Amino acid sequence: MELPLPSTFHSQLSGDRLETISTWLIEEWYATEEDLVRDTDNNYTRGCTTFMRQRVRIMKEAQGGKYSWLGMSSTGNDLVFTIDGIPCRYSNDDATNPSKDAVTTANRHQASFLDFDNVVGPTRFCFVIDRGVEGIGDPHVEFLGYTAAGTLTTRWVSSTVRVFQTVGDQPLVQAVPVDKPVVAPKRRDVDAANDGNVARRQS
Repeated sequence: MELPLPSTFHSQLSGDRLETISTWLIEEWYATEEDLVRDTDNNYTRGCTTFMRQRVRIMKEAQGGKYSWLGMSSTGNDLVFTIDGIPCRYSNDDATNPSKDAVTTANRHQASFLDFDNVVGPTRFCFVIDRGVEGIGDPHVEFLGYTAAGTLTTRWVSSTVRVFQTVGDQPLVQAVPVDKPVVAPKRRDVDAANDGNVARRQS
């Protein structure tokens, strides 16, 4: 069943803002996968590193001040950030069957936003980085919203794709035509004179 978008309930949760945060989460996921390729790395080391890099990325973006709508409620490992005052979390999980606390349980920094009288509107939100069936596909992000009682009532799915580009977008250098060198046979009289000079110097 297709659920309404988060902006239906809270205009602050616009698609462009959700896409911006999703891009950060995806970028850190790919960067970690590319960096941790030693035989001493495994899914656990990559998972921990991915989570911490994503956490630090969100914190740095909030501290940078570029996005006035992005704030912080908690900077601990159980990071809670806000989108125009709405508390949100993130998790690397299965969006269709989440099991991690960041998705299934309200953090104490989210408690003030919960509304148990609202049985329809979502009041608890989480970005979920999902790798698809069996966790082997390319990641995408889903932003899920739950009522205070834990009912999923809104979903947004990212359109973020990985883009490869040349560093600095340098233009291709145009080829410069070069004429072939002209090779001519040696003159016999010049060769003979040179041989005579060499013989005199050696005698």
